[in-house]
Amino acid sequence: MKYIQEKVSYLKGLSDGLGLDDSTNEGKVILKMLDVLDDITDALDGLMEAQDELEDYVEMIDDDMTDLEEYILEDDMAFGDEDDEYYEDDDDLYEVICPSCGSAYLTDFESFEEDEVFCPECGEQFKLEEKVVEELTHADGCQCGQHHE
Repeated sequence: MKYIQEKVSYLKGLSDGLGLDDSTNEGKVILKMLDVLDDITDALDGLMEAQDELEDYVEMIDDDMTDLEEYILEDDMAFGDEDDEYYEDDDDLYEVICPSCGSAYLTDFESFEEDEVFCPECGEQFKLEEKVVEELTHADGCQCGQHHE
């Protein structure tokens, strides 16, 4: 970046050495162009400084993330498979909307086996529609032995 500023400074010195006169139209244009070039180099210097600061900041964040990853992985390795039993598989959770209060909540597959569920918000018991229960309990690929349409 410094080389651009040096070239603009050289051009300004050259224009002074040649004695460009700002009373002529050409002289006015050339001197204004040199001023614009000088402003552009100043703006580029500011952008380069900001980019350097951002690069330093990103590098610090990357270092922090690396430390955090190492800490988490060390913690996970310390527990091994012991902590796996605390994490349940969320594949069998379904969203149900209460017909009484309109509240949406998640419930597990076992609630559907009874065809009736209780809303945790209002406490109302309601029956699931037979079609919904059949779709949830007998999805494609079901091997229960029953005929499905």
